[in-house]
Amino acid sequence: MILISLIMIFITEAADAASVKIGIIDTGVTQKDNIFNSNRIIEGKNYVSENDGTKDKVGHGTRIASLILGTVDGKINSPSVESQIVPLVYYSKYPSGVALNGGLEAICNAIYDAIDIYGCKIINISSGVPKDNEELKKAVDYAEEKGVLIVSACGNDGDVVYYPAAYNTVIGVGSHNEEFEPSDFSCFGNGIDLLFSGESVKTVSINNADDYELVEGTSYSAAMITSYAAAALEDYPELLPHQIRYFMRISCDDICDVGYDEKSGYGIFNPYLFHENLSLYDNGDISCFSDVKKEDWYYDSICYAEQNKLFSRVSNTEFAPNEALSRAMLITVLYRSEGKPSVNAVIPFNDVKSGSYYENAIIWAYQKGIVNGISKNLFSPDTKITREEMAAIIYRYAKQKEKLSEDTFSIKLDYNDSAYISDYAFEAVTYCTQKKIMQGREDNTFAPKAYATRAEAAAILQRFWESLIIYQ
Repeated sequence: MILISLIMIFITEAADAASVKIGIIDTGVTQKDNIFNSNRIIEGKNYVSENDGTKDKVGHGTRIASLILGTVDGKINSPSVESQIVPLVYYSKYPSGVALNGGLEAICNAIYDAIDIYGCKIINISSGVPKDNEELKKAVDYAEEKGVLIVSACGNDGDVVYYPAAYNTVIGVGSHNEEFEPSDFSCFGNGIDLLFSGESVKTVSINNADDYELVEGTSYSAAMITSYAAAALEDYPELLPHQIRYFMRISCDDICDVGYDEKSGYGIFNPYLFHENLSLYDNGDISCFSDVKKEDWYYDSICYAEQNKLFSRVSNTEFAPNEALSRAMLITVLYRSEGKPSVNAVIPFNDVKSGSYYENAIIWAYQKGIVNGISKNLFSPDTKITREEMAAIIYRYAKQKEKLSEDTFSIKLDYNDSAYISDYAFEAVTYCTQKKIMQGREDNTFAPKAYATRAEAAAILQRFWESLIIYQ
C-alpha cells in the first residue's frame, strides 16, 4: 500500500507530463495482449540477429519493460505514465536454446543509437562487466555529454559492482530484501548508489501459460529506479542527468554504516522523499548541492552555473563554493560556455597533460588570446587564480567576443587598494567594475591578489553573461 500511494503521487502530478523515451538494452520485449499499451513501445533494433526483430526470446527484457511501463490491467503500477520504451537487443538465443550474446560491442552500439537515433533521455542496462572498459567508458561519457541518464544494475553475484553501474555518471542500483537489508546476492563496493526492492518482484512473463511471475535480482531494482527517473523527467523535463542522480542520492533512507557505504550506497531509495526534494528544487528552496543553501549569497549564481553546465561538482553531492579556483578550472568553464568548440592544435605548454579535462580548453583559450602561460612553455594549470587574474581573463574573453562598448573606461577606480592592482590587470578591473561583473569587498577593497573562490567565479560569470545579454 505504501509503494502504491507513492506511485500515485507521481501519477497525479504527471497529468500533463512530457513523454520520455527510455532505451532498454536487454533481451527485447514481447507485447502480450491486454498487458502492455502498445503505443508506449517503439520498435527498436536487434544487434545480434537483425532478422528476428525485438521480440523477447529470453524473458528478461519483458520483465524489465513491465516494471518501467506498468501494465494496462493495473496489476503492475509504474510512476511513469507517459514514457515510451525502445527495446535494444544485445542478448538473445537460438531456437536450440544456445545463447546469442553481442557483448560489450552491442551494448556500446546500443547506447550510441539510443541517443543519436531514438532520442532517448534515459537508458536502462541490466548487464555489465567486472572491469573498466575503455569503449564502454566512452559510450557512457557520450551519454552524459548529451544529457542522457543511464541507470544500471550492480550485479547479482555478491561481488564487486559491475560496469557500467560502477561509473560515477551512472546510477548503480542494488537490491534489498523484505527486512530492508542488502540482498545476499546484490553486488557491493565502490560505485553502488542506492538500493531498491529486488526480491519477490512481480513482473510480466513471456510464458504462454502465465502472464506474471515473481523474480529477484538487481535488474528489477534498477528497472523500478528507471521508472521513477522517467516520472521525474515527465514532470521536470529540464532536469539534467547529474541533477537526477543528486536528488536520487539524497532521497534515500540510510542503512548499514552512517552516510555512504559500499554495501548500500546512500541507502534505500525513498520515492516520497524524492518527490519532496524535486518539489523543493522546483520552488527554488534547495539547490543541487548539499553545501549550497538557499540563504547563501551565491545560491542563485551556483544554480545558474549548474543549469548551464559550467562547473563540475567536486563530489556526488558537493559543489565546494569556498574552494579556490585554479587557472585550468576557469578556462574550462569559459570553454564550456562556448559549447566546447573543436580544436586541432598542438598543446602549447609542457605542463598541460594530454587527455586532461582542461587540455582542449587551454588550447582554445590560448589560440583566442584569452590566456597566456606563466612562461613560454608553462601554463601552471593547478595554480590558484587571483581576482585580478580572473578580471584579466574575463576582459580578454569579452574583447574576443567583441562586446565592449565605447564607454568601457568612463569610470575611475576608487577602491582603497587600487594602487595594488597590477598594471596588466588595471584596464580589466576597470571594465569588470563598470559592468558590475566584479565587485569590491565590504571594506571597499578589490583584493586583487586574493584567490578567487568557486562561488565568486560562478557569480562573476553569471553577471558577465547577463551583461552581454543586456548589451545585445
